[in-house]
Amino acid sequence: MPRAALPPGRWGRITSTQRGPRQWRARAYYRDYAGVRRLVEANGPTATQAEAALLDKLHEMSAGQTGGVVAITAETRMNVAFDEWWRERQLEGELTLQSFDTYGSNLRTHLRPALGNLRVREVTPVVVNRLLAGISLQGKHDVARQSRNILTQVMAMCVRYGAVSVNPVRDAAPVRRSRGPREIRTLALDQIPVLRKAVREWEDRPAKRGVRNITLLPQIVDTMLGTGLRIGECLALREDDLQLDGDAPTLTVHGTVVRVAVRPAAEGEPARRQLVRQAKPKSDSSRRTVTLPPFVVVALREALDLGLDGGPDRLVFPSTRGTPRSPSRVREQLREALEGTGVTVRPHDFRRTVASLLDAELDTKTAAAQLGHSTEATTLRHYVKRTHVAPDVRVVLDLLVTQPDADRGNANVMGK
Repeated sequence: MPRAALPPGRWGRITSTQRGPRQWRARAYYRDYAGVRRLVEANGPTATQAEAALLDKLHEMSAGQTGGVVAITAETRMNVAFDEWWRERQLEGELTLQSFDTYGSNLRTHLRPALGNLRVREVTPVVVNRLLAGISLQGKHDVARQSRNILTQVMAMCVRYGAVSVNPVRDAAPVRRSRGPREIRTLALDQIPVLRKAVREWEDRPAKRGVRNITLLPQIVDTMLGTGLRIGECLALREDDLQLDGDAPTLTVHGTVVRVAVRPAAEGEPARRQLVRQAKPKSDSSRRTVTLPPFVVVALREALDLGLDGGPDRLVFPSTRGTPRSPSRVREQLREALEGTGVTVRPHDFRRTVASLLDAELDTKTAAAQLGHSTEATTLRHYVKRTHVAPDVRVVLDLLVTQPDADRGNANVMGK
């Protein structure tokens, strides 16, 4: 039976022979993308080094013929697979600045050190379990889930290349966090007037050194409270995103504010992080248009009427330097403004308050659409506060003691 031809871009078994003292030659047949089979060889002081040099040459040949695409095989190192996956993601152009930053950090910190020197075929469910469990034991459950997500995509790419037949991450144990019921914090309706009054008074407090306090905190609070926007989405709003005239004024979420790593100017310097407006929201479903209640329109007009420098993006809520305002600074100012009021709130609590109100007064579907969730399950699990009040069944239960004696003798109240 004739031997099956090598697939294009692949090579056959590597053989090594000693040519002299500390002289080894590794050879393999390579089939290029035109179908031509050719012998490739490389030398080294040991068999292992010669084979490694040959593999490097074969990978370069394959990549050179396909515009940089590397041929992934079962023997390919995971570091090469990570490089190829990263190249594919960059070519797609779908990575946000934040994802680019967090994925790159995960690869450098967790995946490459743990798996980079393994062959693709050596990444088994057991290996994946050990890696993810180790990250989770450090209390980094979100990092473990992110690592699993990245590794799932990398190994799916390896399946497409034919390097492995199944994705080992699929059979690995899921990352679970053991915790009790999650408390969903929302504002009570009677707390909202107290909060808004306190924020206004804090903004209008006497100026220091004759400089007027302009934090835009009252306008930011009202915008989040009346829309359910994430704080990053709110601070990324541009004048062009607003349509305040007409019977149904709206705003459209087109981006978010994120903090990303900036490469150091010189080698050895620590990387710094910079706040930027990302021209893409958190997800595709986050890109949405919401209708504005009157008090939000008033707040947005107040912010615009101040005539602050919004920078090249014409931000609605800029910093004093015309750059994106820091979400961390807004959180600090909110805590300071509410000190002594008895009201404790975080910016994300406004979002949960909006979700719970819309779910109670309208339905979960409306709440999910307002918040920009792709599914109602996310809204229910993380944003809607449940009261857990059982239905009113007093009349039925009262039959246990009020039913006439004659009827009680003829009926089995515990079942048929």
